[in-house]
Amino acid sequence: MSGLSCKRRLFRRLRSDRRGVAFLEFALTLPMFLGFVAAGLEFSHLMMTNMRVQRLATMTADMIAQRGASDKQISEMQIYDIMFALDVAAQPLKMREHGRIIISAVLGEDTNNDRVADYNRIKWQRYDGGFTTATNIIGCRQNNDRAVLKDSRSLVLNEAFFMAQVSYEYDPLFGESLVRWFGVPEVITRTAAYRGRGSVFKPVLTTPGYAPKENCTSPSGL
Repeated sequence: MSGLSCKRRLFRRLRSDRRGVAFLEFALTLPMFLGFVAAGLEFSHLMMTNMRVQRLATMTADMIAQRGASDKQISEMQIYDIMFALDVAAQPLKMREHGRIIISAVLGEDTNNDRVADYNRIKWQRYDGGFTTATNIIGCRQNNDRAVLKDSRSLVLNEAFFMAQVSYEYDPLFGESLVRWFGVPEVITRTAAYRGRGSVFKPVLTTPGYAPKENCTSPSGL
């Protein structure tokens, strides 16, 4: 038997041998399968983070609005308690290291004595969280006490408006490269706002031992 015929026979045998095809197909499709699984888990994690950040903003604004314009008058100690409660409620998110909480109290004021509000004044703000570079949507009172409200809203005279902003640096499950490839936002910011529950705006009640957390560039707000 010539060498050429042996080679032809070997080639025909290899061509008809289907062993290992399934394994080869599995090896070729495995990276794609793992990619879809990772993407699904990443987007699920992103959605859960979004929901948790929004819940923190809503919960904070609601608690502040309940006392910020009522006879009960919210105190600095209560604001500290709210900030601490947010740390617990945010778990497993690391709000203290990667988040920023901004609470703002805004009042519609009349600056030209015509009995019509013409100025949205930030009466006080409180801050907490290490993500100090987060964009302050409403503005920083230390720099300018005029509030920039959504849709250029103007408050009516003596209308008390309480807003909570929560910003969080998204921490991906599978690395930043996958997040960038899918265009996932690196920062999640959610806000919530309520009018004051009472009829008269009240400043924050001073509490000994609890300094106001009003520094917009400090991680602790102090």
